[in-house]
Amino acid sequence: MSELCNILIVESDQKSVEIASPLLKNASCKVSYVKQGLNVVTHLMKNEFDIVLLAETLPDEDGFRVLRRIREKENLNQLPVILMLSSIDMINKVFEDGGTDYLIKPLNAAQFMARLNPYIVNTKNKKRFEEENFKKEQIVKQLDEAFMEMEVMSRIDPLTSILNRRTFLEKIADEQIRSRRNQKKFALLLINIVNCRKYNDRHGYECGDMIIKNVAENLDRIVRERDFTARWSGDKFMILLPETEIDGVEIIQDKITSFFGETSFEYKGMQHKVELVYSFRVCSGKDDLDTILKEIE
Repeated sequence: MSELCNILIVESDQKSVEIASPLLKNASCKVSYVKQGLNVVTHLMKNEFDIVLLAETLPDEDGFRVLRRIREKENLNQLPVILMLSSIDMINKVFEDGGTDYLIKPLNAAQFMARLNPYIVNTKNKKRFEEENFKKEQIVKQLDEAFMEMEVMSRIDPLTSILNRRTFLEKIADEQIRSRRNQKKFALLLINIVNCRKYNDRHGYECGDMIIKNVAENLDRIVRERDFTARWSGDKFMILLPETEIDGVEIIQDKITSFFGETSFEYKGMQHKVELVYSFRVCSGKDDLDTILKEIE
């Protein structure tokens, strides 16, 4: 966003332009000009101008008619339009037709800048204020995004991108409340990778991490949409199965066993099979959570 004051001069009198243009540029204004009034409104609609200097008389149009057309546009209502008059006789008409101010030609440099300077300063201050507000809004937006990212990171396991233990415990607590309300049981299924340490010992921690990430990704894909999967600890995963009893747990467990029995994971040209072991507990909302977790682990 530029703090320059953009001024449009609508004037066919080259002498007036030659007086006004350098004075405005010295005041750090960007100056454009057109000689005819017919397409001024279209020009203003397509470009962003802060002030218009409008001659009373133009080759193709009366300046006051141009002013009235400008004021008919809602988004140009507040645009400062300063009429350049040939005499003081038309001063009242300037304000009757919606003009902001006036100048009397021939233009005098000192009087010209004295008249224009308040509008220029006001425009620059307004743009500076908008720029500062925009920067503040961007900072607030960045802080909000950072906070949301931190909130997500605090709930997600960084290696596997599934729920972490803390968030999963919250999900269990919520499900206990729901279970007490609807009188339906839920299940917790603990899954442990057998001999996960051997991948680290034989092939390095990158291989072990690859195995853990792939197990997490596929567990999360295999379970139902309403289920929750979490990394419980290093090589252990826990699945919360709402409104599920023993037969439902066995179905999920069979799907998981079947998938990993048929699937291997490649690391540095070698194929690795994953063996899993399970334990589970079907729970009700009245069960003590600490007791449940001790039993299942």
